[in-house]
Amino acid sequence: MNSSSGNSTSTVHLSPGSKIGAYCIERHLGSGGMADVYYAIHEGLQRPAAIKVLRASLATDEIHLQRFMQEARAAASLVHPNIVQVYDVGQDGEHRYIAQEYISGSNLRQYLSQGGGVDQPTPPAGISSVSDGSLTAGRQLPLRETLSVLLQVLAALSKSAASGIVHRDIKPENIMLTPDGDVKVADFGLARILLGDDPQLTRAGTTLGTPMYMSPEQIQEGKVDIRSDLYSLGVTLYHMLCGRPPFTGETPLALAMQHVQATVPDMKQFRPDIPASIVELLARLLTKSPDDRFANPSEVLSFLRSHRADDLSRDWPDQTIPFPGVTISGGTGPMQATLALQSKLRQQTRSFRRNLLSIAASIAFLLIAFGVGAVLAFSTPFELFESSEQFYADVAKKESAEEQYRAALLSTDSSSQLTKWEAVNYFFPMNDEVNKINRHFAGLASLQLSRAHVERGEVEDAKKALRDTIDDRKMGEIIKALAHLQIAEIEQSAGKQKERDEAIDHALRIAAAQAELNSGDLPRLDDNVRLMDQTIQDKWFRGRESQ
Repeated sequence: MNSSSGNSTSTVHLSPGSKIGAYCIERHLGSGGMADVYYAIHEGLQRPAAIKVLRASLATDEIHLQRFMQEARAAASLVHPNIVQVYDVGQDGEHRYIAQEYISGSNLRQYLSQGGGVDQPTPPAGISSVSDGSLTAGRQLPLRETLSVLLQVLAALSKSAASGIVHRDIKPENIMLTPDGDVKVADFGLARILLGDDPQLTRAGTTLGTPMYMSPEQIQEGKVDIRSDLYSLGVTLYHMLCGRPPFTGETPLALAMQHVQATVPDMKQFRPDIPASIVELLARLLTKSPDDRFANPSEVLSFLRSHRADDLSRDWPDQTIPFPGVTISGGTGPMQATLALQSKLRQQTRSFRRNLLSIAASIAFLLIAFGVGAVLAFSTPFELFESSEQFYADVAKKESAEEQYRAALLSTDSSSQLTKWEAVNYFFPMNDEVNKINRHFAGLASLQLSRAHVERGEVEDAKKALRDTIDDRKMGEIIKALAHLQIAEIEQSAGKQKERDEAIDHALRIAAAQAELNSGDLPRLDDNVRLMDQTIQDKWFRGRESQ
């Protein structure tokens, strides 16, 4: 997570070098409505993180504490490439904090405020180019860039919707961009968990959100569901294309009432080049009644794909589109220099791969034209990788499994998420008979590999990675317990309660054996469970209490 600005004065003062949990604070990033955000480094893993610390003035307020922990539980349950990942939740003295993935880049608001973009026509008579006293008209994004952002945000919202979570504050500030074109939705702090929500957290008088992007039903404190997020996404989409949101006002109340009552200005007056399908999309996203909108993000994705071969064919992004105006933020130290270099190398690699694919396609066409296609039809599709050594040639081998694991954690290249975890076990096998530490980190890598497979929808591959870990005679028992618990998560998502309970029972038996040995790892195991599904937590801690 990157910096977020706020007008409130911070009441939490953590100076550079101070410690909170396992993290060393390096600098203050910004302030939000309920928390201050710091850039920090996990001392054990040497992993950068954004630490959100609840303000001291709110730490004694039970409602704010519940909302803060609700944010942590909601966000921690959402593991997806397009969602800012929560690493840890904890308390250190008087400080309650959430440790999150640090995104080195800009948010969409910052990107839109820059110059450039498409050529912007002069606004028609009666239309001001300035929206209000605090927001001037910004850049209008090319449709190809806009679609790249939109598709990735929809992927994130599809994940949250499947988990029964509403973000409640979709806006450009909460959409993070990297120079490579990756998009991540941040700050589920206003999320309302549809299943098991505490009504006190969303009672009258505590309406949450940002008026410029807020849905009519949220303003009127009616029923809020995923369709409210789609409305806010529609406002954000309008802003990306037109350089300004559809409604402006002198006061938050005046602005909010426009969402409830006013007609959305015709976007064609700002962007006459926009295809008819996008105009229709926005009209359906920005209707006043949620019943007239798309029912969920998957429907929006289906609508867009139905026009992929029509008026969106020229601008459809077949891969992520780099954002040339997004800069590596957060300082000028060696970490930032390394990230900047990695970003440049990844862009060069992607360009090389595109050229290579183009050449390969041309060669394949010529071969088929000369009648050898039948022979190739029986060839192995990945003959380019003649050996494991070649496959992992782009992954630098480290001195130890621990360093290899840390390098994989620090990698920001989502396109190689499987390879980087597989490489840990390739270079430092789990069945290493000599080095116990290498086995431990190879086991941790197998857990990460399983998560990567789940994110890609490859459930059976995920289970296989976990079973290989469990079946390894030399693997540590705590790693095996975590593997069982990850299987429980997978079965829970599939609605397989019997298989879920069996996996939890396996993990509990390991915990009981470790308790008899007075293992010091059990608190860490409990902490991991606290980041899992609530059903798994309940069964786990009931089982632990009975041991």
